[in-house]
Amino acid sequence: MKAFKKIMSGVAEFEKILISADLVVVTLLTFLNVLFRKLGDWIPSFKISLAWTEEVVINLFVLLIMLGCALCAREGSLISLSLVYDRLKEGGKKVFTVIITAANTLFWVLLLDTGWKKVVTQFGNGKSTPILRIPEWMFTVFLPVGAVFLILHTVEFCVDAFSKKEDKEAEKA
Repeated sequence: MKAFKKIMSGVAEFEKILISADLVVVTLLTFLNVLFRKLGDWIPSFKISLAWTEEVVINLFVLLIMLGCALCAREGSLISLSLVYDRLKEGGKKVFTVIITAANTLFWVLLLDTGWKKVVTQFGNGKSTPILRIPEWMFTVFLPVGAVFLILHTVEFCVDAFSKKEDKEAEKA
C-alpha cells in the first residue's frame, strides 16, 4: 500500500509541475495576444496577428482542466453529495465511497474510451487544426490522458478512504 501511495504522490507532483507550466504558457500566450492586438489598434502600421495562440490556449486549457480535476479527485474535492455523506456512519460512508468511486470510474472510463476513439479517428483522417495545421489528434489526446489520471486518482481516493481506518487501528496498537 505504501508503494502505491508513493507512486501516486510522484504522479501528483508530475501533474502539479505540468499544470504550472501549462498555466504559465497559457497566461503568456494570452497576454501577448492581447498586447499585440492593442498595439495594432494604437499603431496602425503594427499589425501582428497572433490568432494561432487561441488554438493553442484553448487546447492547453483542456489539459489544465483535466489535470486539475484529477488532483481534485485525489483529495475527494470533486462535486460530491457532502450533505448525505456527512450524515452517514462509518460503515455507510464506506459503502457510499465505493458507490461514488464506481460511478465516477465508470464515467472516466467512458470518457477515456470516447476520447481515444476520437484520437484514432482524427489520426486516421489526418485532420489538422485550422490555423497551425498541427494534427488535431495531438490536442485531442489530452482528453484520454486526463481521463487516465482521473481514474488513477479516483481509485487512490477510495483506497485512502479505506486505509484511514486501518491507519488509525495501527496507531492504537
